[in-house]
Amino acid sequence: MFNRRSFLKATGALAGAGVLSSFGCSSSILSAGKFKRPPIGLQTYTLNFLFNAKDANTAEVLKQIAAIGVKELETATGTPTGLYYGHKPAEFAKMVKDQGMKWIGNHYQGLPRQAPNPGAPNRRINLRDDLQQIVDDSAAGGCSWVICSSSAEANMDEIKRTTEIFSKAGELAATQKMKFAYHNHQSEFTKIDGVSAYDYVLGQTNKNQVFMEVDLAWATEAGMDPVEMFKQYPGRFPLWHVKDIDATTKRPCPVGQGKVDFKRIFANAGLSGVQHTFIEQDGAKTIEDPASSVKWMQTNLG
Repeated sequence: MFNRRSFLKATGALAGAGVLSSFGCSSSILSAGKFKRPPIGLQTYTLNFLFNAKDANTAEVLKQIAAIGVKELETATGTPTGLYYGHKPAEFAKMVKDQGMKWIGNHYQGLPRQAPNPGAPNRRINLRDDLQQIVDDSAAGGCSWVICSSSAEANMDEIKRTTEIFSKAGELAATQKMKFAYHNHQSEFTKIDGVSAYDYVLGQTNKNQVFMEVDLAWATEAGMDPVEMFKQYPGRFPLWHVKDIDATTKRPCPVGQGKVDFKRIFANAGLSGVQHTFIEQDGAKTIEDPASSVKWMQTNLG
């Protein structure tokens, strides 16, 4: 059985130079008093109903996003119009830049939960089978991050294979001066054979190449305390999904309208190493949903 204590010793409480230098930070910067909120970003999955609408104009949707105060974008795979809403990476990056925004990274599947059919016309791109293409596309788009949206982790075999894929992704991303991050849902915190996928990945990967994109809503819903997560693995959470969750429905809602304690989390953000924060709201109905989240963040988080 995997010895959790051995890798926690190597990874928990790593506020030393190894973690901090990977961000070009000093310990004085990684403190609540010195923290400055990053530019407000958006995970475009929130507005897929606009991007994927009949006769949708990608440039016009990006213009609408910029108009609500978004400065950075994170995109997602698995849309009907293709990986980058039907555009080549460099072309999409230019459209984003033309609206005064910056494209930070794209979501890709990790280890597929089901064996994909290589000949299927709509086969979902994934890190196991398409890593070189993914890294090349990200580099072509000028992205600084390669991000895994989810990965199979229902048993220890899957967790170990997922971790191996992440290590390879981190290594290959580094050759293009990018980094790799893993986005959590709730299941990553479930212990299997005494250890969670979350702890295993962080404990068995290079701290300078593999990071976490913490989804604050799903971590909270899983019973985790994001502040304690930052303390346990300082510097390993450079990307955040700023997502709220309704206390009654248990579904995502606009930021500030649910149960996530954003003020406390942001007050303790320094230890996380956060560089980019992306609003995400699964099930958003109109652009007014993320617009409300932007306004709340601007008003309440400085």
